[in-house]
Amino acid sequence: MRSTNVSTVKQLKYAKENNFDEIIVNGDLAKKLKKAKKIATLGAVGLGILTATLGAATIAAPVTGGISYFAAAPVAALTGMDIAAIIAASTIGIGLIIALFMGYEEISVGDKLVLRKKQK
Repeated sequence: MRSTNVSTVKQLKYAKENNFDEIIVNGDLAKKLKKAKKIATLGAVGLGILTATLGAATIAAPVTGGISYFAAAPVAALTGMDIAAIIAASTIGIGLIIALFMGYEEISVGDKLVLRKKQK
C-alpha cells in the first residue's frame, strides 16, 4: 500500500493525482478538509451556485486574500452549507474536494484525517 503524509494543498493534489492508496492529512489542512467535506454531498444545483458565487467572490476579493463572510453568507443561505465549510472549500478547491471524497473513504484519527482509496 502506497501511503503519504500531506500538510499543504499542493501535496494533497499530488497525492490524489498519483493515486496513493492512503493519504494522511495533517495540521490545518486536515481541519479545513473535515469542514469542507460537506461540499461533496451537494447536488448539481448547489454545486453550480457554490462554484459560480465563489468564482465571482474570489475575483472580487481584496488583495489581502480569501473569500469573506460577506461573500459566503448568500452562498450559505442558498446551499444550506455552513459558512466555515464554504470558506474551507474555497481555500482547498471544490474540484479537489469532490474528487477526494468520491475516490477515498474518510478515517479520522485525532487531529489527522486519513483517506483510504475506496475498493472497487
